[in-house]
Amino acid sequence: MPSSKPKPSEVATETKRHYLPAIKARYADRTHSYLFQQPLEQIPLQSYPCPQTVSPPQFLDFTTEWEDSVNQRIPLICAANDKKPGGDWETGVVGYEERLCRRSSLFATLSTPGPESLLPANYPIPSEGGIYSECVVVFRGPHDQYKKLDRWKDLPVVSIPPARWPKLNQMGTKYAFPLERDLVKNKIRAALRICVYYGHTSVVIGDFGLGNGYRNPPQELAELWREVFLYDPDLRGRFDYVAFCFEDALQSTAKLILDDIAKKAKSGHSHDSKSKSKSHSSASSSSAGGPTVPSDFEIFQHVFNPSELQDVMSRPDPRYGISMLTS
Repeated sequence: MPSSKPKPSEVATETKRHYLPAIKARYADRTHSYLFQQPLEQIPLQSYPCPQTVSPPQFLDFTTEWEDSVNQRIPLICAANDKKPGGDWETGVVGYEERLCRRSSLFATLSTPGPESLLPANYPIPSEGGIYSECVVVFRGPHDQYKKLDRWKDLPVVSIPPARWPKLNQMGTKYAFPLERDLVKNKIRAALRICVYYGHTSVVIGDFGLGNGYRNPPQELAELWREVFLYDPDLRGRFDYVAFCFEDALQSTAKLILDDIAKKAKSGHSHDSKSKSKSHSSASSSSAGGPTVPSDFEIFQHVFNPSELQDVMSRPDPRYGISMLTS
């Protein structure tokens, strides 16, 4: 009979009591992290072409296996809690930062500013800030059982807090305010700038800003990533390979958003007449049989279609006119 799934609190206690002290002793010079309060201002940069790929496997194991296959350090961009290291990793929360903390030494590195850090603490993370953890040691398997690994692996992690439940337009497809869109874009730029600063040319990105915990509009978010990779003057051409990894290829943030809009609309009509309620119910039933809402994976797969990317990259950036070329 298979063993019962361990409680997150027990896993966290064992991690803090047994693994983190052992890892800190074994990796004493690297069990720390650095907070960048303003990566866009603090990190100066320099520019090559960039194929992108979209991939759906389990992101942590995918990253470490990719590292092994190419013999190079590949960072994982991880959605982070901005208030405390690891968020609620000691409870039953199943966000991927929390799960990563239960599988690895991420909590210890996030909690430990590096020896050359200019700040005494990494938290709270500023809205456009991010933390770079050079060496996060993975010692447990996936969260279904958290099995102990015979062979430990390590990888760099870039922790960035995504926008959480941003205000969207009436259709739920775009950010309602340009300032919010710009903030999300700067978070993306900050994450990639940190990667470039530490010499990384390949990167793995989880479902950053998606799912029920964050609810960013997936189509616009995917287009923001593409816009930064292809058009940002400091970052364009700096990455050879990019993998967007979705553990659940069926997850649809767009559906979560649309369901919430429908729920609010239904609530707003609660005082309508009985006949209006019947009419509304009929309309809802017919819309339910409409087109299927795409998953996050499908949206990113379309936005980062290789042929479309090659076509875009072969054309001059339309936002740079002759005045910029001659200035």
